[in-house]
Amino acid sequence: MAPLTLTTLSPLLGYLDETTGGSKLAARPASLDGKVLGLLPNWRPSAVHVLKAVGILLEKRYRLKAVVMEQPLREPPPGTKVLDSVRGKLDDIARRVDVVITATGD
Repeated sequence: MAPLTLTTLSPLLGYLDETTGGSKLAARPASLDGKVLGLLPNWRPSAVHVLKAVGILLEKRYRLKAVVMEQPLREPPPGTKVLDSVRGKLDDIARRVDVVITATGD
């Protein structure tokens, strides 16, 4: 099958991964064939539905080893940085899956 292509449109002058220094993005696999796909919804109600639909489409297109739907991330307490409140969960997911897709939906 032809590779899936996505076009990202942003009102920003540069994408976050193009403008920040220090940390690098993880290497991208050439294909999803044989990979464990993690689906990570945030606390918005429709995020699970969005990700289920994406997972179904990707299962039809690739020979995924498995699709893992994670429990939704919880909204962080006021005054708390989101990354600080979910760092442990993200580390756990990174150990168990090859690729993660996250979504927000309302």
